[in-house]
Amino acid sequence: MKRFFLWIIGVALGVVVLLGAVMAVSYSFTGEGARPAADVQFGGQALEVNGSCWQVPLVGGVLDRVFAEPDTLTVQKLGTLYDAHPALALPDWATYTTLTIETDVGSLVFAGSAGQYEDFLFPANGSYKATMTVWRLPADLSATQFDGGTNGSIHKNWGQEHPARPTGWYRFSFRFTLQASANVELSAERVEQGGIVGVAITGMAGDTAPTLETDLGSVSCTRSPSGWRAYIPAAYNASAGAHEIRITVNGETLSRTLTVLPKDFGTAEVEAEPAPTEAANTEFRNNIWPLYELPVREKLWSGGFICPAENYLILLDFGQVKVTNGQQGSRSNSTKLYTIPGDPARAPADGVVVFAGNLALTGNTVVIDHGCGLRSYLYGLQTLSVSRNATVQKGQAVGALGEEMTMDFKLGSKSVNPWLLFQTSGGAFWRENG
Repeated sequence: MKRFFLWIIGVALGVVVLLGAVMAVSYSFTGEGARPAADVQFGGQALEVNGSCWQVPLVGGVLDRVFAEPDTLTVQKLGTLYDAHPALALPDWATYTTLTIETDVGSLVFAGSAGQYEDFLFPANGSYKATMTVWRLPADLSATQFDGGTNGSIHKNWGQEHPARPTGWYRFSFRFTLQASANVELSAERVEQGGIVGVAITGMAGDTAPTLETDLGSVSCTRSPSGWRAYIPAAYNASAGAHEIRITVNGETLSRTLTVLPKDFGTAEVEAEPAPTEAANTEFRNNIWPLYELPVREKLWSGGFICPAENYLILLDFGQVKVTNGQQGSRSNSTKLYTIPGDPARAPADGVVVFAGNLALTGNTVVIDHGCGLRSYLYGLQTLSVSRNATVQKGQAVGALGEEMTMDFKLGSKSVNPWLLFQTSGGAFWRENG
């Protein structure tokens, strides 16, 4: 029996020695090369590691060897970057990133994740310093739980991944000078009367909105993920030919040319209508005209618009010349539909109600702001079911239809062709998410 116990003890000691030898060999062969490659770029340039801490699994995945490098005072100099939003490229293994950016005098301009950086625009051209930490962590482990360790030390593996993988971070410190210039693109250089041209202004620093001047109408810029956006109306009566578009960005003025093409909208027979009273005209001007100059909201629509009436016949279409008793009159800036009384009047797209009420000139009226200066005006409803400042979604009932309904879609004060919006056609849908 004594020999048996001695044999058991000997075997156990042998196993311990063997395991120790295996771990020693594993430890010696597990070097810094077992860490993931620090393939991080900013503004198209590879960043140099300035501090790191990694726990790399040894054979069996039970224990980790720590590889740690302290931060240094060295700051990598990237030179001058000409993109207003230098791209941040991370390796596939990255699971979490923290980034801070300061001006050359130490004022913080950004602190957040890599995802949040995608929507960040630099406040101005100039010199900046950035510090970034790129982590690889198991799904259920947070950065605050990572205890790191001193270089060469042994830690118990987290046991949250099978097979075990390296866990840790690289830190980067770098400086650069931003010298960006604006870039302006039009969705088209030629547009028919009634159309919309989208404008994308990118490559600029700063939060000051660009200004856009054109004789085609009042145009305001709103923010987009990549810079600024605007929409230029070519009204039904916009003069055919070339129109200069002047965009001023941070004191720099850029010029583009937009050519408006004439379009024959045809004619429509209409019955003579009694002239409105001056009181009705004044009430309309006091309530509706100020809406043309409202401050622009962010873009609220997504995808094509829908016709406010699901079932209809066209009585008078956008741009048509009205003919009464054989005599040609003015052109129509709106569309009059014959509709089914009681059917819902639908919001053409997402937006905010900026007017809902009864006017002597247009009856029950709803005006919806869809953002970027684009608004829909619905006249002649049987009843109203929304009030001012209500948020509405595309297709939501804003009232009930009567026998006739008139719809007018305007960018600022200029009416545009509604059928292009219903067909998801033209500049209103260009680079829709950017």
